Amino acid sequence: MNAKNMINMVNRYIKKDGVNVTWNENETVKNSRGIAISNKTSEIKSAKVLLLKEKFNLLQVIDTDVIGLSQNYAKYILMLPEVEIVKDTVITDNHNMKWKLGVVDWFDIGDIFIFKQAALTEVK
Repeated sequence: MNAKNMINMVNRYIKKDGVNVTWNENETVKNSRGIAISNKTSEIKSAKVLLLKEKFNLLQVIDTDVIGLSQNYAKYILMLPEVEIVKDTVITDNHNMKWKLGVVDWFDIGDIFIFKQAALTEVK
């Protein structure tokens, strides 16, 4: 699979099954000493992303040594590279549930950036 086909596939799924999420992004300004600090004002941003129940992986590893029932109940977010969501950002989905992002990982093919994904933890 080449990068162009992968980008088209991700775009198609986000347009078809994506949900709108919102988050507050604090504005950073430089103080008189030239140090970047967080300003009191924040801007509400939104983007259309995919909320998944499993991590997206082209090469799925199947562990045959596990005996019994095992299930991963983690949720994941899959977003385009243009979406500027970073680790520890709290997002609100279309059901007014709040989620905190874990480490943001990226997927690329031949140095072409395809998408970003992160684990989600529900917060109150």
